[in-house]
Amino acid sequence: MDVLTDDHEREQVVRKWWHENWLSLTVGIVIAIALMIGYKQYQVYKNDKAAANAYEMSQIQTALVLKPTESIEKAQAFIKEHEDIYGSLLSLDLASTYIAQKDYDKALDSANFASKNGGKLVAPNASLMAAHILTEQKKYDEAIKIVNGIESKAYEVEKQELLGDIYVAKNDLDKAHDAYAKALDACEAQKIAINSLLQMKADSLIKDGDKTAFSRAQKLQEQINASATQVKK
Repeated sequence: MDVLTDDHEREQVVRKWWHENWLSLTVGIVIAIALMIGYKQYQVYKNDKAAANAYEMSQIQTALVLKPTESIEKAQAFIKEHEDIYGSLLSLDLASTYIAQKDYDKALDSANFASKNGGKLVAPNASLMAAHILTEQKKYDEAIKIVNGIESKAYEVEKQELLGDIYVAKNDLDKAHDAYAKALDACEAQKIAINSLLQMKADSLIKDGDKTAFSRAQKLQEQINASATQVKK
């Protein structure tokens, strides 16, 4: 192994190495700095773009509530340019507008758009809406298939309650009873208060041996209140 024996020799080696490599090193540093600056600028651009999209979306959402008929075209234009979460969220609002107008085909198209482009955050809600629309169209089997395709456990209550509603519309009351029971079970498992409408639906189909949904709701609410008290302590 060669050993550099004095400072002069070491200095000469360093100078030679720098002379041969300074250009590539300098270029590399410049590129790295440029990338860092570019990345920060890109992040600022993305944040500004996201804020602008969210603001424009909220403006159109408000317009759809206040002046639905006059705002549909503007909503459609925004959605066409945004095959993303912003377009998907607005598409759900547009679907609600179409439902109010009983234009179920367009409402279903809007819900399907949201399901396709909204990602995991929006897709379950879009699927629930699509199933509601199909139920209005008396396409019960299609609606059931869509609801059963929702995999997120976070939507188990809504999923089972809607299945119960579909089975009631289909006049399959035994399956409706079982679906509402599963919705009650999901509320208890997730410590979610049982809403009064679900209570009425479940109790309207109550069978021998069932606890009333009303009594289950009261007991669950007591548990939720007790847990909240413990957290405060």
